This record gives sequence, C-alpha cells and structure tokens, in this order.
Amino acid sequence: MPVAWRRTLLPQVLDDLRALAEVDEELVDAALRAINDLAGRRRIGKALGARLVSGDLEGCRRLRFDLSGRRPERYRVVYRLRPSEDRPDTAEVISVGPRGGHAVYREAVARLEFRPGNGEGAEEKTR
Repeated sequence: MPVAWRRTLLPQVLDDLRALAEVDEELVDAALRAINDLAGRRRIGKALGARLVSGDLEGCRRLRFDLSGRRPERYRVVYRLRPSEDRPDTAEVISVGPRGGHAVYREAVARLEFRPGNGEGAEEKTR
C-alpha cells in the first residue's frame, strides 16, 4: 500500500465547504471523501493546464465528485501535488466547488495568482 500524502487546504477552502453545505450537507461529505481518497492515493485526478475559459492551472489537477449515485458528477476539487508532481508528499487543495461556468477553476486561478510565494503576490499586483 502506498504511503499517504499529507493534505493541506488553502484557508478559502473552508468557505467553499460552507457554500456546499448550503446546497446539501451531503456534498461536504462527498468532497471530504474525495480529498481523503486523494490523500490516501486511492484516486488521482486529471491534470489541468492553461485554458482560455478559466486561466492557467498548469501543475494542478482535479477530482470529480457529487452526491452518491449522481451522474454526471457536477463538482470538483482542484489541487496540486507538493513539492512536485514527480516527488509529492502533500496534496494541497486550492478550491472546491461546482464545475458549472468553470467557477471552481476560475477561483483556483485567482487564489494562486494572489498567493505569496508564487512569484506574483497581491502586493506586486497593485503596483
């Protein structure tokens, strides 16, 4: 059995989970199951890249989830493996939410653009 990855959540992911709870508490459970499956290396998501619709998510991945038995799956967990895809020890969750309108992807791009340590922090954007 492979060694589990640590999981970290950007602080805004807690807001994402609260928003899911307003739709249906079971969506929060489904999201947490997906994140736990990821950390346990039972699931690995599809690699993302640069998209005109949502922006650049190169180096990120996504997992699909929804209420039990619901198809197609309408929600996504956007994450990246740290410190690298080649030698990860941590799954960093960036955003969780509905796929509709590419909202979860756009939110992930916005969060990464303004995150210190990504080369362009919020302070640099305002100059």
